[in-house]
Amino acid sequence: AVLLKMGSYGLVRVALPMLPQGAERFVPVMLAIGILSILYGAFVCLAQRDLKRLVAYSSISHMGVVLLGIATLTQLGTVGAVYMMFAHGLISAIL
Repeated sequence: AVLLKMGSYGLVRVALPMLPQGAERFVPVMLAIGILSILYGAFVCLAQRDLKRLVAYSSISHMGVVLLGIATLTQLGTVGAVYMMFAHGLISAIL
């Protein structure tokens, strides 16, 4: 569960400050991937009976929300994405 958050955190801490113009260019792609992962994770999660699979697909959906927050390229969106990563890590560890 930590590996997902490390990738998002690396995107926030390394990739965005290093290549801000590149991030602006890929906002539509990040938004599309975020929305698709939210929808895919949510719909597949609804059909799951096993708790481990349910948590795995909900993680896909939550990381889509994190990607949408990062794709806004604003301070509020980035802070929201970091809070979402923290909350998801806490909740998925409890489950």
